[in-house]
Amino acid sequence: MIINHDEPRWALYPMWIIQSFFCIPIALLLDFIILTIIILIVGDYVYVNGVRHITEDYLYMYFFIPTISLLTGAFQSALLRRYLPGVGGWVLATTGGWLLGILLVLAPDWLNWRNGSLNLDLAFLSMGLAIGIAQWLLLRRRLSHAGWWIAANVAGWGLLSVTTGNTLDQFGLLALGLLPASVTAAALALLMKQVIPIQPNGV
Repeated sequence: MIINHDEPRWALYPMWIIQSFFCIPIALLLDFIILTIIILIVGDYVYVNGVRHITEDYLYMYFFIPTISLLTGAFQSALLRRYLPGVGGWVLATTGGWLLGILLVLAPDWLNWRNGSLNLDLAFLSMGLAIGIAQWLLLRRRLSHAGWWIAANVAGWGLLSVTTGNTLDQFGLLALGLLPASVTAAALALLMKQVIPIQPNGV
């Protein structure tokens, strides 16, 4: 059981979903601003190993993933720290989970273990597993049965493969902002039942 000053309120869970959803457009906007500045400096094309690439297309994910992971971690941490003590590392854990997930997704291509287009089904499951484990490392010291958090992340991200297929278009981005957040919000609601508020007299 966790004892904290504030009892979790019902608004925590819709706010969890809403904030996670708005991380997508905010990250896209910041990504656009950053890439616009870079294009003004280096031009419309960059050369990597002698191959010409469109600057925006080549660098897009290199900025989008760190941006959305930092935003997601920051927003979620702001919600959790009121109810759970010692979650200051949530931003780092979330960002690390996102980056580890991307590394797991891209590693087979970098090592020439596979050819062809990226399998988004595997990518989504890898992202859910990596983020879930990274955040679980913090939750397990504060909540019993925190292992369900990993399952919730895998399930939430796994649902993306059902709804988006093997493409990530505008609808896919909408689902990306809603599905993992909705499943983890449900898991959070169950886990946070363990939180016991301190009474005004300090008991």
